[in-house]
Amino acid sequence: MNKNCSHPSLKCLNQYDLIRKYQCEFCKEIMMCTCDREHGERFLPHQLKFGSWYGSRERVPVTLGFQENTCPECRGEKPEAAPKAPMHGATSKIARYYWREIFFETTKRFYDSHPEIDPNDSSLSEFSFPDERKIIEKQVIEEIKRLHEISPKYQYIELSQSEVISQTNTEVVLVNAEHVKTKGRKVGIRDDKEIVTVEEFASRYFKRLGYRVMHVESVPFHVLFGVFMFLVIQDLGDDKGRLVHFGSRKDFDNGRSEEGPISTILPEDFGSKSYYERQKELINWHIGELDDLEWLFDYWLGHSSDFRQYLWAHRDSDVLKAKEVMRVLGLEHLKKVLHYLSMDYWGNFCGWPDLLVHNDDEIRFVEVKSTNDTLSEDQKNWLLGNHAHMGFNATIFKVGKA
Repeated sequence: MNKNCSHPSLKCLNQYDLIRKYQCEFCKEIMMCTCDREHGERFLPHQLKFGSWYGSRERVPVTLGFQENTCPECRGEKPEAAPKAPMHGATSKIARYYWREIFFETTKRFYDSHPEIDPNDSSLSEFSFPDERKIIEKQVIEEIKRLHEISPKYQYIELSQSEVISQTNTEVVLVNAEHVKTKGRKVGIRDDKEIVTVEEFASRYFKRLGYRVMHVESVPFHVLFGVFMFLVIQDLGDDKGRLVHFGSRKDFDNGRSEEGPISTILPEDFGSKSYYERQKELINWHIGELDDLEWLFDYWLGHSSDFRQYLWAHRDSDVLKAKEVMRVLGLEHLKKVLHYLSMDYWGNFCGWPDLLVHNDDEIRFVEVKSTNDTLSEDQKNWLLGNHAHMGFNATIFKVGKA
């Protein structure tokens, strides 16, 4: 420990930690900021002894505990935004950018109003009272929203939908049709005398133009990644490999325990950009050697079962769809897909378009939107990633109101 170091330059290990850890770039000690001390000691004591680097997930001990003026905000610097990906119930920019502040304040208010509950008793926590917690969280979000309007802590840094469309030269097709209210939440579209989903309406549009159409989205590509990349990902010679345990996805689907827990080998940095950089040579060699896709798919399907379950790419219907997609793509296009997913699996696995349309001359991905729909951040990321790394033709099919 270097007691004389004033820690003039600090780097955050992982912006997505609730209790963030920082490494001094001079003395290399690991520390936390005292502004997180109250919340950390009261609610998250299990997170105070170790941190892990974002990407590599390398686990390192905290060597200096809490120190004054460690985080950018306490040092008088502008705090760096670390927006989370949109998820169910948290799609607004406030929820995605201020997720850490929302969690801290919601947790504090809940336990302040329930002094009889021990925050570190896993058998009874704030999440045992979801309705009450949701009310508190909603109040916190509204307060943070008002504060952001007056004095924003974070600057929104994401490209708009129009900017992404422009930068990626994405085709936009607008077709007007009658929108019909249905019993479900999805919008119904009138096609002649039928009421169909917006995706089916788009599918029929392209079929009338002579295309063959597949409904795809993301999971068939996860299957292809699992089947064709498991040998590399689960390389027994990888010194970062470790045993992971997870519940059978098939048991989850069936609502009963038949297979039980699954144990398999995965590298500790799997799915990150740093994993790709570390294994780039092996990944590129492996993808370059792929041939005879039909035979390899059938032969590796069973061997990749545990890895595909880990990816939630195990269902028979998705496997059948993946094989169809493979046949449409062909060898060279499939290699581009595998490279793209390998580069940053957890960053690139979502956002794949609704439809894969093709004829003898063209393969095209189509994202379908009804009148008020906009591209999600995952979908924008896919368009940018496709433009930079895969080069597929891409279309946004917009169904406007007649």
